[in-house]
Amino acid sequence: MSGLLIVAVLFSISCSAQNNCKVLMDSLKGTYNGKCKKGLAHGLGKAVGADTYEGRFRKGYPDGKGVYTWASGDVYDGTWKMGQRDGEGVYRFAFDGHDSIQSGIWRKDVYKGPKPQMPRVTLKEFVTRYSFRRDAEGDRIFIDLRRDGQANIDIEDFSLISSSGNYFETGNSIGIENVVFPVLVKIKYVSWNAAHTSRHNVTFEFEIFESGKWQVVVNN
Repeated sequence: MSGLLIVAVLFSISCSAQNNCKVLMDSLKGTYNGKCKKGLAHGLGKAVGADTYEGRFRKGYPDGKGVYTWASGDVYDGTWKMGQRDGEGVYRFAFDGHDSIQSGIWRKDVYKGPKPQMPRVTLKEFVTRYSFRRDAEGDRIFIDLRRDGQANIDIEDFSLISSSGNYFETGNSIGIENVVFPVLVKIKYVSWNAAHTSRHNVTFEFEIFESGKWQVVVNN
């Protein structure tokens, strides 16, 4: 009997804590079931008020991946940040009596457009690995040539052809500036292999669709 009493008491405490866990968005205030931290919804949970949200919470707000359903029936399935759509997601809604879909990127609850297409490699010969990184807004592409992870300073017959922009050299950096995106770039040069036992004609061709300040690393 005492064991059953302990279980009942623990269950009562758990329910009490659950009921005291708050969701801070007015449209979701009502009932909440899920993880809680310091009296606020935090972690996986589901809140039902005028609207409904199921997914991750942080400090009482939708934050992370989750599905938000408005009373109207509109649905957003994607990433949130402190109660606002922020990141990648899909929004399904009715417009002029028709079902519509917006898929792409949101920032501070504002739709910014479709998800940008990732860079695409169209040709590579004697390239062991490569990487693309977008650092900021801009119209430049910096190209870092490496051999076995180190700066490749022993190359011959280097050529670079770009569908737009101007070639530049700054110290050990090479690249293209004043680029109009999308841009197609073709690089060719002769280099030793990683073991320094033979020389090869290296070819690397790629296309970048999103504007920005890009860093491209090519290893052979």
